[in-house]
Amino acid sequence: MEQITPVSEARATLPQLIKNINRTKRHYLLTKNGRMAGVLMSPEEYETLEVMADSDLVKSLIRAEEDVQRGRLVRHQDLFPAAHRSSSHTTRRHA
Repeated sequence: MEQITPVSEARATLPQLIKNINRTKRHYLLTKNGRMAGVLMSPEEYETLEVMADSDLVKSLIRAEEDVQRGRLVRHQDLFPAAHRSSSHTTRRHA
């Protein structure tokens, strides 16, 4: 949901706008002299826009979701066994 707000009003009420953005997930379209000048939105919404703008990343996420649905998974310890060994097994020996 969006709210159209003049820049002058946003400047005067910025702390409250930020609280509203985080609480309601509403974003604000800022206008200056009746024209669009900017947008205030939650960090989560911005991150979503960034991800969606990267078509390679979106394709990769879709493939990953398909892999999960089809059970094509690899356990972390199978892929990186050295990372899961206890420190007692990796002690160094002096010559």
